[in-house]
Amino acid sequence: MTIISTVPTTARINQRRLMRDLNAIGRIGIGDHGAVTRLVFSIKELRSRQLLIHLMRQAKLNIHIDAIGNIFGRLNGHDPKAPAVLAGSHLDTVIHGGKYDGPVGVIGALEAVRTVSENRIPLRSPVEVVCFVGEESSRFGFSTLGSSLLAGEVRAKDLANAVDPQGTKLEYVLASLGITQRNLTSLKRAPKSLKAYLELHIEQGPILEAKGKRIGLVTSIAAPSRFKVIFKGRADHSGTTPMEMRKDALVASAQLIEYVEKVCRKFSSMEKGRVVGTVGAMKIEPGVINAVPGKTELSIDIRSTTAWSKDRVARMVKRRAQEIARRRGIGCEILPIREENPVPLDKRLLRVTQAICDQKGIDYEIMPSGAGHDAMQMAKITPAGMIFIPSLRGISHNPLEWSAPDDIGLGSQLLMETMIRVANEKF
Repeated sequence: MTIISTVPTTARINQRRLMRDLNAIGRIGIGDHGAVTRLVFSIKELRSRQLLIHLMRQAKLNIHIDAIGNIFGRLNGHDPKAPAVLAGSHLDTVIHGGKYDGPVGVIGALEAVRTVSENRIPLRSPVEVVCFVGEESSRFGFSTLGSSLLAGEVRAKDLANAVDPQGTKLEYVLASLGITQRNLTSLKRAPKSLKAYLELHIEQGPILEAKGKRIGLVTSIAAPSRFKVIFKGRADHSGTTPMEMRKDALVASAQLIEYVEKVCRKFSSMEKGRVVGTVGAMKIEPGVINAVPGKTELSIDIRSTTAWSKDRVARMVKRRAQEIARRRGIGCEILPIREENPVPLDKRLLRVTQAICDQKGIDYEIMPSGAGHDAMQMAKITPAGMIFIPSLRGISHNPLEWSAPDDIGLGSQLLMETMIRVANEKF
């Protein structure tokens, strides 16, 4: 890359304003004990997006909302037709989550672009703030929905198979909002329209805090293998059915859950890729205290930063599920949910951010991301980079999720300076 301009050292983000707007978003969907729930396409999630649009209008950004609801706020550079530098994240949450996962990246990017505009910092390329729809899989089991559509990675059958816990199909929700398959096929962003994608995010893990580092520069993003295991036994009376004659699907599930933990612990420190596994949801039928469970459905998430280790562990779990079913004389069905490959991020973008940290004496850690992000989809169509800030005790997807305001401010400042350099450099 050839640098054609430098970042004015006097340009500073307004941390107080940043935290004000972040807290305003955080109050939408807040419940008991500070838990935040803004599921995708819910009233509360729509309210948060409306607030963001209001803030973008105040900042005098050019606003575009696409067919699925992704929001873009654009500040033009000297060449409005040049490919844009895009930065952002999401506003939807998990059930009973925290207020920093996602909004830090959206509001941090907004503050970065506002500061550029207010200081009249010259830009060659446009810069855009983006809020993606449906990054979390909490409602429909479908993660990174908005960014996947932008990257052209969603098939019609993916949407057709997505159902929330209440039995509502994603297709029906989209139809109620006037969104059709035809609308969605037009969402793919032309790679030539983008110069880069940058995402500021809380770490959601304990590494930065443990090492005393204020910034993480992300090299790659882990990806999941997600699938369901359905055990089909036989529902019987809990009082009259002898133990040796039962076809208990829940006991089979318990054995598999224990195996997931065991095998992932075995692969947790492998040099070829750390593996983590989670059984995050389970359905039991008939689900009453006086009946032997006849059917169970487990949702399993296996993740790693390498495809080799992820795929190997996923295969081992599936084989064990079939073995357990065979030994217990019950049925077993395995249904895929989503298969992703780990994604390397752009080394050139990492070097830009690293150079800024070195110049400013910011202590940083070069690290992979164990969590999935919209950046993993955007990396398929444009150079993508990520900046992490510390999470208190590594807690995330939890009301106790917290990052220090000074760290949030530093992350937004670093994001802004990276955006400026990328907008004014030739790749």
